[in-house]
Amino acid sequence: MDYVAAIFPSIGVLILFVIAIRAIFQADRRERLAQAAEDRRLGLGQNGPTGQTHTSQSVSPAESAKQTGTTDVD
Repeated sequence: MDYVAAIFPSIGVLILFVIAIRAIFQADRRERLAQAAEDRRLGLGQNGPTGQTHTSQSVSPAESAKQTGTTDVD
């Protein structure tokens, strides 16, 4: 029965971890929904007024130069 008592702290930490991660995911989902609702309210659509989205996207320097019109890409 000692092995059961020894595993209780680990189970407790696991439960706290699951609760914390779940809260983070729920907060992120609510923030994304609120941002989408605000964008719809302002009429920004998916790309916004400048053509950029709210999420970060990896863009190569050549693509970035094409989008901004600069030609100083190595």
